[in-house]
Amino acid sequence: MGDQLKTKLEKLRDDALPEKERREGLSLFHDHAAEYDVKQELYRQLIETEHDSAERKSSVSFEQVWKKMQASKAGAPKQRKLYHVWYAAAAVLIMGLLIANLLQEREEPVVPLEYYTAIAPKGSVSQTILPDGTVIYLNAGSELKYAANRYQQEREVFLTGEAWFDVEKVEEMPFTVHTSFYDVQVKGTEFNVKAYPDDDDVVTTLEEGSIQINSTPNLKLTQDINLEPGEQLVFHKSDKTVSVKKVRTNLFSSWKDNKLIFINMKLDQLVTLLERKYGVNISVQDQEILKYHYDGTIKNETIIEVLNIIKQTLPINYLIQDQEVVITRK
Repeated sequence: MGDQLKTKLEKLRDDALPEKERREGLSLFHDHAAEYDVKQELYRQLIETEHDSAERKSSVSFEQVWKKMQASKAGAPKQRKLYHVWYAAAAVLIMGLLIANLLQEREEPVVPLEYYTAIAPKGSVSQTILPDGTVIYLNAGSELKYAANRYQQEREVFLTGEAWFDVEKVEEMPFTVHTSFYDVQVKGTEFNVKAYPDDDDVVTTLEEGSIQINSTPNLKLTQDINLEPGEQLVFHKSDKTVSVKKVRTNLFSSWKDNKLIFINMKLDQLVTLLERKYGVNISVQDQEILKYHYDGTIKNETIIEVLNIIKQTLPINYLIQDQEVVITRK
């Protein structure tokens, strides 16, 4: 009887039965043998309605059933009047319990998220260890935050800038890095994410393990992209294209060891990198200089030592003026 009763009561509720079947449906409310099944089905429909649209639709569904019950009472034998009163009371009780439950759920306090924020100012590199043992190095001018009171349930962080990750593996609980353009999902691995707001590209480089690049509202991928060790994904902001290539991964994570390696790097990129590393402002008088390329390695040198090294290789001069480095062409 279960499926038939369910279908009949749903059609009766929606007023979708022919007159003859409608009368048969109403007769269910006078059938003492069907009492338990009818109550169970009505309760199921009320619960289902609660989940769909809370009180408003619950009230509508109950009201429809209630009216049909009242209409059916007119033709019922008098000796069954007490049964109808009892059934109506039971239905009202069910509805009251549902509404009370809804109100109780609404009154439960919402625990606000408490965010922990790690910042690496320009001119510095910082290290952060998350509650699960994941180690993160933040490059200069970067910020990382996560919900401290929810991290153990949802391992996710939000990155602005650049960071290197050594993620602790936790079965069935992936680790997610949110950037402005795409998400990086991992289980346990080592990788680098570079996502500065003012850079032309967002770059993710995988050293060990495996990671997956997922879509966000700012970047709709046709499908998720899985990277293998030694691969790098680059999202080009200008034309919103994505490319994947093989790279020497140490070139992109050496900064965490206080070492920078440049291979054929354009001077405009080098200037931005030096500003972040040393916390200085650099202006270039001749824009043609920015087209120069540079190869080299920086470790513990000061900004002055670095500029002198570059000066030996490229046709440039520099001067310090009002706490700013000014680069000119020879």
